Amino acid sequence: MHRIQYPLSVLYRFILAFGFGYLCSYLLSLLLTDLFYPYFAKAESIYLAAFSALVFYIIFVIFSFCAQSLKKLSIMIISLSSMLFLLSKLVG
Repeated sequence: MHRIQYPLSVLYRFILAFGFGYLCSYLLSLLLTDLFYPYFAKAESIYLAAFSALVFYIIFVIFSFCAQSLKKLSIMIISLSSMLFLLSKLVG
């Protein structure tokens, strides 16, 4: 059983880290672009939002592989992605 469970948990962590990380960084980029647009020029707000989302993505992936519990990691990632989705819908 352990021979099957460990590779599946690694695959699940990989999907959480890179799949949901991409989704969260996309939503963060949309949110930050909408927030920066009134204060900066359009190109500067897009560049700053994209760079911030890239830094967020790198930290997100590193954190995903450092977390011990898959259950807590799943709850945190799903709550973060739903929060970013709701904020992007409210702001945008």
